[in-house]
Amino acid sequence: MTKREYCQKAFTYHQAGFNCTQSVLAAYQDQTGLTEQQSLAIATAFGGGVRYGGLCGAVSGAVMVLGMLYPHDDKNDSEGKSASIRRTVEFERRFKDRFTKLDCRDLLAEKELAGTEMAVELGATKHCDLLIVSAAEILYDYLEELKAQKEE
Repeated sequence: MTKREYCQKAFTYHQAGFNCTQSVLAAYQDQTGLTEQQSLAIATAFGGGVRYGGLCGAVSGAVMVLGMLYPHDDKNDSEGKSASIRRTVEFERRFKDRFTKLDCRDLLAEKELAGTEMAVELGATKHCDLLIVSAAEILYDYLEELKAQKEE
């Protein structure tokens, strides 16, 4: 799928009533291997910053995708754990470079957020829509970089 298709899927999920985490995770189901139902179920409780204004749900969904694609699932693999942490921190840095904050509560308090190119292109103007599409786009670009690094 193209970047636009992932972003549109995430946007469409949110417009259908799913939370930010569900929207991003479900948009990437073709890459994670999860079904739509599994994606939506796993991410159910993460919306609204896990309902207390913590980490933005769009960021949570993207980090879930990263974890599914680059898992740390061997307790004896300390390098794998470190790599997982680096990928998460790097995605969060990229999101923060755009929006300066990571927490849902703080992001909702912002009145003038500038979405990514794809958010603008798709007409995502509502607050969370803009964050969801932007997170899906930032994730897409980061995953493309990770694939290119893997091929080197």
